[in-house]
Amino acid sequence: MDPELIQTIRAFNRYYTAWLDVLNRDYLETELSWAEARVLFEIHLFPEITATELCSHLSMDKSYVSRLLSTFEKRGFLTRELIPGSKGVKKIRLTRQGEREAARIDENGSRQIRDKLSGMDEGTCRRLCQAMVFIETALREQDQKQKEEEEFL
Repeated sequence: MDPELIQTIRAFNRYYTAWLDVLNRDYLETELSWAEARVLFEIHLFPEITATELCSHLSMDKSYVSRLLSTFEKRGFLTRELIPGSKGVKKIRLTRQGEREAARIDENGSRQIRDKLSGMDEGTCRRLCQAMVFIETALREQDQKQKEEEEFL
């Protein structure tokens, strides 16, 4: 691949993560880091998800996710329940406190995007969203292609 293309993609990634404020301490007005908020929100999106599924969804390290889940359990955000007949597999559920935090993250995320794009005209915003859909589709297709190639080997 052309090194200039790689640099363009990397520059966009750096800009976009800064634009989203994901590295700021008070991202989405929560005391959680970006990674913590993302894990909690994923559990919210997929009730009764397992830790293995969570790691797969987010492409995150199992030991890191395990530590986050333990921390969340201690803070009262979630419970883990053994799936009957499984060999130690547990489904993860948010508590009411965890659901409140996930809902706050969701609301603040929507408000953040609304605020950041408030000065953009609707036509430009629609084109931006179309470009985002294109990016996601192209990346998902590439991921699928790579997975199929790995399975073939």
